[in-house]
Amino acid sequence: MVRRIALRDDLFVEGPPPRLVCGKCFETGEISYPLRADARDRVEVDGAGTLLNFTRVLRGIPGLNTSFAIGLIKLDAGPVLTAPLVDWENADLRSGARVSMVIGEIKRDASGNVFVGPKFRPAESVGT
Repeated sequence: MVRRIALRDDLFVEGPPPRLVCGKCFETGEISYPLRADARDRVEVDGAGTLLNFTRVLRGIPGLNTSFAIGLIKLDAGPVLTAPLVDWENADLRSGARVSMVIGEIKRDASGNVFVGPKFRPAESVGT
């Protein structure tokens, strides 16, 4: 039986809507992602943010569609993270573009189990 498994505990809550599990510093109020062991408060934040920068890899192994994109995202809640982008092929990727988080497949194991985690979609692709 194929299972859907979180890539790691305490990274996200599937929702709806999906949310990232972050830590909040008691003294400064700073929010960090991923949740650090020394964080006193656990908070969940939505995945809305701004694309700071990105890279697209368009060439892969001949015969396989292995193109992908990775983005540097500043969440509205404060943390900056690097994550895979989805639905980017026909989007106007640019620094400053709005993105939203989705939970999607990161990898599969030999048994076909699907490991899922946070990915980000350009806002213009939301709902498509």
